[in-house]
Amino acid sequence: MTSPAQPDPRNTSIAAALSVPRLGPYLAATGGNVQDAIRLYEWNVELSGAVYEALHIAEVVLRNAIDRQLAAWNVTQADATTGRQHVADWLMDPARLLVRLLGQDLAKARDRAKTAVREGKPGGRTAGHDDVLAQMTFGTWRYLLPGRDPGRQYLWRNAVQAAFPHLASSSAVLVGQVDGIYRLRNRVAHLEPLLRGGVVRAEFNNMRAVLGAIDPHAEGWFVSNQRVTHVLRRRP
Repeated sequence: MTSPAQPDPRNTSIAAALSVPRLGPYLAATGGNVQDAIRLYEWNVELSGAVYEALHIAEVVLRNAIDRQLAAWNVTQADATTGRQHVADWLMDPARLLVRLLGQDLAKARDRAKTAVREGKPGGRTAGHDDVLAQMTFGTWRYLLPGRDPGRQYLWRNAVQAAFPHLASSSAVLVGQVDGIYRLRNRVAHLEPLLRGGVVRAEFNNMRAVLGAIDPHAEGWFVSNQRVTHVLRRRP
C-alpha cells in the first residue's frame, strides 16, 4: 500500500508564518493546496509591487498638475479680512476656500513635512512647499475634485479643471476614475489580495485615462514603464 504524501515541512512552516487568515483567500483560490496558495501569494506580492510602481507615477503626475493650477488660482484670491492678496504657495498661504476644503489634511501634511526635514532640529531645515506637497495624501486630490459641495464645484470650474486639458469625458467620469485608483491604492497599502485581475486591469486603465487627460505624453511614458500588464499575464 502506498503511503499518503507527507506535507512539505517548508510549505507548512511558510503557511504558519503567513497565518491562516492571511493565506485564506489564496487557499480558497487554489482549492486548499498549500503549495499553490503560497505560489499565488508570491505572485500577489509581485503584482502589488507592480501596481505600486504604477501608482507612484500616476499620483505624482496628478498632484503636480493640480498643484500648478491651485498655485495660479490662489494668487487671484484676497484675504476676506485684510484684503491682502494671497501668494502662489497655496499650501503655506491658502485662500479661505482651500482652508475649508482641505480641513485637517493640510495641518497633518505640514506636521509630517516638518518631521521629514527635521525642522527645528540639528541638521534640519524649514519645510517648504514641495515638502508639504509630498506629504499630501492621494485622498486630498480625490476630494478636491468636483462633488456636491458648491465649493468643490467652484474650484473645479475656476482652477482644477485646467489641470486636465485633454479630458474627453465628463468630470463625473473623471471623479469615478480617480476614486477607483484611490481605492486600489488603499488595497495595496494595506497588503490586501489583488486576486480579482479584472479590477486591477480596470484601475490600470483608469490611470491611463487620468494621465491622458493631463498629458498624453505622460500617459505614453507611463505605459512604457509599467509592469502591471506583464505580471497579470503571469498569474499561476
